[in-house]
Amino acid sequence: MDLTQFRKEILITTICMAALAELISLPVIGPSLPFGIGVCAGTATTIICFLLLIKIGKMMNVKKAGSPMVGGYFVRMLLYGAVFFICIKMSVPCGFGCLAGFVTLHFGILILYGVVYRFVFKKKNPLSDWTEPKEWNDLSIYDDEDDDW
Repeated sequence: MDLTQFRKEILITTICMAALAELISLPVIGPSLPFGIGVCAGTATTIICFLLLIKIGKMMNVKKAGSPMVGGYFVRMLLYGAVFFICIKMSVPCGFGCLAGFVTLHFGILILYGVVYRFVFKKKNPLSDWTEPKEWNDLSIYDDEDDDW
């Protein structure tokens, strides 16, 4: 499955959400350079972690093992923690901006594949296939000695 278009849509929406977060902050806290730096740092971290997640997912598909996912999870959490720590040490508005930047990707996915597909286009979300019938394995073909009790 080619995820290039999927990834591009999400990244564009993420950057738009970061700009929207900065625009919303202007009337609330005024023009604040530390908040803008925090939003940029948080958004960049989220994008890097998203690309890292895609790379790890492709590795898991090839290796058929779960260990890269667990290791990648810890790497991503350490990256999030380090960036947030640096931002909060700079200033509190920078830390809040970093937190706002962390959620831009998630809001982008929610809007892009939740709200837009459900209400605007009124068509099926390309990511949801659970409404289609699944082919289940017939378990009767497996004859175990424990089954006779």
